[in-house]
Amino acid sequence: MKNSGFILGLALLISGATTYAQKSELTNAKKGYEEYQSLRSSAAALSTASLKKAQVAIDKATIHEKTLADPEVWSYRANIYAGLASLDTINAKIDPMIAESAKAIKKATELDTKGEQKANIAIATETLASIALNKGVRAYKSAKYGDAFKAFEESAAFSGAGKDTTALYYSAISAQNAKDYQGAIKQYTALLSSNYSMLEDVYSNLSILYASPTVKDTAAAIRIAGEGVKRFPKNSVLATREIEFSLMTGKEKEIIGKIDAQAAKEPTNKLLPYYLGIAYNSLKDYKKAEDAYKRAIAIDPSFDNANINLGGLIMNSGIEIYNATNKLPASKTAEYKAGMAKANAEFDRALPYLEKSTQLNPKSELAWRNLRTYYMIKNNQAKVDEVQKKLDEL
Repeated sequence: MKNSGFILGLALLISGATTYAQKSELTNAKKGYEEYQSLRSSAAALSTASLKKAQVAIDKATIHEKTLADPEVWSYRANIYAGLASLDTINAKIDPMIAESAKAIKKATELDTKGEQKANIAIATETLASIALNKGVRAYKSAKYGDAFKAFEESAAFSGAGKDTTALYYSAISAQNAKDYQGAIKQYTALLSSNYSMLEDVYSNLSILYASPTVKDTAAAIRIAGEGVKRFPKNSVLATREIEFSLMTGKEKEIIGKIDAQAAKEPTNKLLPYYLGIAYNSLKDYKKAEDAYKRAIAIDPSFDNANINLGGLIMNSGIEIYNATNKLPASKTAEYKAGMAKANAEFDRALPYLEKSTQLNPKSELAWRNLRTYYMIKNNQAKVDEVQKKLDEL
């Protein structure tokens, strides 16, 4: 019996020593990590050596059955491997360390039912977010926008949903440059509920993406621009975006009030009366369209598009009168003469704008075609040939 007791006691002693040995590995890991932290800003080589020792110790602690369920072991493993990831700038070396740290964070979180390792876990998570952010910056500077997007997205994910608005914004910009428009839309959209300092740009970029030929969701583009205007009423870019997208989709009637309101805020912005002219022209309110174009030209006499549209508008008015007059019966001689005189007066009223359009933008085919139409109506073949030569040279 005494021998049996001695053997049992020895077994217990060995078991206790083994547990102690594994606990000492955790102590060694902690000591190495703390040395790394204290030395890394002043003695890089020594700090790296300390971290490597910590790695060896924590690897032993995390596979032994006596300590593998200890949340502290996993929280230190997370920080040690995050530290190892921060030692390099080569992704092939960094990524395995990030993966190990992320696994350890997950394991520590599962085991830490009392929340005693919450601070350690948070430090590891913040370190990984910073490392991923730096990866993204390096990729972006190298114009590897797809890689930058993934890295910034990874950084934002480590930080938690919507917490790191900078990483979200960078990921959106990177995705946009990589032509991953759906990825960019996703990241920009995640920022809308935040108070990010670049939020005005977020609304602007997001509206452009929705209106792009790839996405073709102009309704969403108008909605986002409109939401941006409500949130940032002083942002003229967003207001202009909403107006432009609305005109593109035939919402002239709905947008006129907003154009007028924005024009009151920006009386020197030539685009606003120009857009108003386009809207009224589409609604066949030609008098208001003409007045609007003239206001745009008054702001900038060299505004070629406004001159082109105004010249074309007046010409069309003359053509309508001309065609209607030609349909009069032969007995309506007086009415015919009056109608033709009125039509010719419109044509002559259009001429200064038609000529100026070709001067302001000699590369505009529309400007030259409008001027050719004028000379064709006037039966001036020499001028028609002259203008046609200009068109042929474009």
